[in-house]
Amino acid sequence: MSQLDNPALVEFKDVTFSYPGSSGDRVILDNVTLSVPRGKVTALMGASGGGKTTVLRLIGGQQKANSGQVLFDGKNVADFNQK
Repeated sequence: MSQLDNPALVEFKDVTFSYPGSSGDRVILDNVTLSVPRGKVTALMGASGGGKTTVLRLIGGQQKANSGQVLFDGKNVADFNQK
């Protein structure tokens, strides 16, 4: 897939993520869909505990989504090899 075919550098497709807790799961991202365009400056803003760091960890493959897809340059981050 060329960059012209996919102008998004990062995409979330129906991504859900939660942290397990003693009183049940704490949902951080619930069915999130977003597209971060290639070559643009994009800011991720929100309140403390709003999921900003979780989004970055999902993009970097440090966390795995409960459901949905996280794509970087058109490739599923879950398929990247961890070293």
